[in-house]
Amino acid sequence: MKKKGFTLIELLAVIAILAIVITIALISVTRIRENALLEVVDTKKDQIEQAAILYGQENPNELTSDISNGCTNTTFTTRNEEREVEYTINFCVVKTAGDLIDGGYFDSGYLDEVEGKQDLINDVTGESMRGEEVIIYRRNNRIYSILKEKV
Repeated sequence: MKKKGFTLIELLAVIAILAIVITIALISVTRIRENALLEVVDTKKDQIEQAAILYGQENPNELTSDISNGCTNTTFTTRNEEREVEYTINFCVVKTAGDLIDGGYFDSGYLDEVEGKQDLINDVTGESMRGEEVIIYRRNNRIYSILKEKV
């Protein structure tokens, strides 16, 4: 009489295959989560730049060529129509995200409450983004902004 069931080798093979499948799934989920967090941070940086443009539109007299504003003759390179273009900024001002938050240039739906203060939190590092500096500048009678790169 033959017993029905699985041998020990068959059970171990199934367990090994399941372990491999679960490992692959966890790696994929982790990668998807990291990419989503990076997208959220990029969105928050875009919000800082949009708030800076709003600030510049409401305070155009602050965009001067005065050396004390911290950005006279700042140069940056951008891609424009598939080619790199270098710009020199003369009429500008540097503000931090904290200045823009405290000035009310953000919709409160984007902000987190941290220790009784409104703040933007970097979802990757968990740190405050209040110190992010943004250059607000005028070119061809339009207001633009760009985040300063951290060195």
